[in-house]
Amino acid sequence: MADNFYEGWVDAGSEVAEAYRNSPVVVHDADVPWVGTRQDARAKLIFGRELGFPTMGGAVTKSEIPVGWQTGTHRHGEESMFILAGSGASEIDGRWYRWRAGSAVYVPYRAQHRHVNLGSEPVVYLSATATPLEIFVNLGGIEHIADCGPVDAEQVSAIPGSTSDHDAEGKRVHIHLDDSPITASEEDRDSTLAANQDQHNLVQYLIGPRAGFDATSVAISHVFTEPAGSRTGRHRHLEALLYVLEGNGFTDIEGRHIPWGPGDLMQIPPAMFAHQHYNDGTADCRLLRIGFGIRPWFTSIWPAGYESRRELDESGRALVAGRYREG
Repeated sequence: MADNFYEGWVDAGSEVAEAYRNSPVVVHDADVPWVGTRQDARAKLIFGRELGFPTMGGAVTKSEIPVGWQTGTHRHGEESMFILAGSGASEIDGRWYRWRAGSAVYVPYRAQHRHVNLGSEPVVYLSATATPLEIFVNLGGIEHIADCGPVDAEQVSAIPGSTSDHDAEGKRVHIHLDDSPITASEEDRDSTLAANQDQHNLVQYLIGPRAGFDATSVAISHVFTEPAGSRTGRHRHLEALLYVLEGNGFTDIEGRHIPWGPGDLMQIPPAMFAHQHYNDGTADCRLLRIGFGIRPWFTSIWPAGYESRRELDESGRALVAGRYREG
């Protein structure tokens, strides 16, 4: 234990490094129990410090809305959602937006919102927030307004269809994968950073500038598709999360072999670790990327050490996306 506050700060670096070395990296959906909350009939925390992850302030939950139910109503910081199953609608600051499996929904900072299941099967969705970071800097917390529960037929019939994917201030709040911009790796020039190009075989853009979103602190931003027998580029950056929508594979992080499959969520720790993703299965894998806004801030103030950068081979060529085995 440190003798004074300064020695505590000095010790912090080695403590953080040790946390990175011991990080669980992947959480398996089946290992996390469901709980009931005032907001969701069934929910589970699948990423956060509570699970042992050394995160930069983000949290990810998986929730279920039963048939004929709605979530609670609340306000908090920014949120990104991705609909894994089912169909329904979200009321965000008095406007309604219809969605289905494959939709991404952006909830602006402090917007009042709730979600309703309008289909014949349970709705399952992912939610990413920076709530722990917001609480730490005294700007966070959740204002809970109403509990989750059944919604009657009269209320459902009164829900209008979507008239726009944008809110009253012109911010985009909804997109579906069918409508997202998409590029092949060699055509991707979305970023001016060479290290961010040719990383993945196929990229679809969700909550981010390329698709017209103005998210600041958290974004479910891309879907990466990697064919069987392929690998991504090898690179370094600060924290990012990948949720496995489909397929099986593994990730090499600083020599650690990390296997994953459908429903798993993986953290690339905020430690500038070199990493590369491999699809060693027999079908395409699809990975959903989640990013938190503290990363760009650190990148901007420490560009010499925290920028996304490419790993090179022995001849100095960038390790880019492509096949690593035939067949």
